[in-house]
Amino acid sequence: MLKSRGFLIFSYSLLGLLSIMMIVPLINVIATSFSTGLGSMQPGVIFWPDKFTFEAYEVLWRRLEYWRPLMNTIFVTSVGSIIHVFLSAIGGYVLAQSSLPGKKLIAIIILLTLTIPSQIIMVPLFVVFKQFHLLNTLTSLIVAELVSGFSILLMKTYFERIPIELKESAKIDGANTWMIFLKIYVPLTFPGLATVLLFDVVRKYNMFIEPLIFINDPLKMTLQVALKSIVLNDQVTSTNDIITPNVVSAGIVLALAPLILFYPAIQRYFITGIYSGAVKE
Repeated sequence: MLKSRGFLIFSYSLLGLLSIMMIVPLINVIATSFSTGLGSMQPGVIFWPDKFTFEAYEVLWRRLEYWRPLMNTIFVTSVGSIIHVFLSAIGGYVLAQSSLPGKKLIAIIILLTLTIPSQIIMVPLFVVFKQFHLLNTLTSLIVAELVSGFSILLMKTYFERIPIELKESAKIDGANTWMIFLKIYVPLTFPGLATVLLFDVVRKYNMFIEPLIFINDPLKMTLQVALKSIVLNDQVTSTNDIITPNVVSAGIVLALAPLILFYPAIQRYFITGIYSGAVKE
């Protein structure tokens, strides 16, 4: 009993310490973003703005045109993730069919692709994109890692949980393959689709290496590359002002905001999807 209570005290203390380590920097960034330029340069951790102001966001939005990379990233993330989920669902559905020849071999080959780091294929992708004139286009960021072996295998696990009797009954009623896929399998595996969507949205939203390699046009710069430039003070405003810490913090807050707003909307499906995909009957 004492050992169990001691373990709980240790666990809660560790979790509390980790929470403080994550929450304090976040509060500091938010408070700094609403501070004045002079106030943000004061040493120490800021828990409250010296003077509540939106001047950092004004500099970021109007003079640094932060809205442009933000819109580019949202476009790439939304379009790319929708296509990713659709293709992953199709791939998982095909692999879940018991009549597929070489089903196990195909699954093993797809599984082996997970062992290949994405950085290794950056140079071949660059060559291919150059041949197809996709460099300096947002299309290149959508096509890069358009589908992943992890997502296909995850959807395969969900589809295999659906009773085969539903498919056979639909065939008897005259449903074709697309109708069975869209009207039976997709609705029943919505938590799995939500899980794949969440993983891919986070990955594409935080994409950094791909736009750094494939994009040279400043007008097509994505959010993470723009944020790197601001954090490292690689840019100056149109009036040649030095980027102050409040502007850097405002950039971080705006970069975090879309994901923070997106996650609660899909959280319940994500949690259900994780538990459902963890067990195979």
